[in-house]
Amino acid sequence: HAGKPTGAPTASFRDTVPGEWYMDAVNWAVSSGVVSGYSDGRFAPQDSVTREQLAVMLWRYAGRPATSGSLSFADADQASDWALEALAWATQVGVLNGKSGGILDPGGTATRAETAQMLRNFMSQDR
Repeated sequence: HAGKPTGAPTASFRDTVPGEWYMDAVNWAVSSGVVSGYSDGRFAPQDSVTREQLAVMLWRYAGRPATSGSLSFADADQASDWALEALAWATQVGVLNGKSGGILDPGGTATRAETAQMLRNFMSQDR
């Protein structure tokens, strides 16, 4: 879909380094509205991504589609407020699935396998 996009080199975070291998992606993600960084001015390019963060990025990339209903997982109360609509969308359309025990694990690290599965699910959607 997006190929290998680049964005205007305007992303300025206190923990990113211009010219680093990730800056084209950071610039694109910021300029396209997919990410905004943390409220304290960090991007945290070396941090692991959480399941809810990845859901939010995919939801934003999809154009912030409207959702209906709510999260029906045992740990839904652990989801961040800023991620609720994206998590509801991601679970409703099958981008994100729960884990055993009826939990969503929204703040848990998205493993490589989970990330690959979420991307595969996202790419196979009828849009």
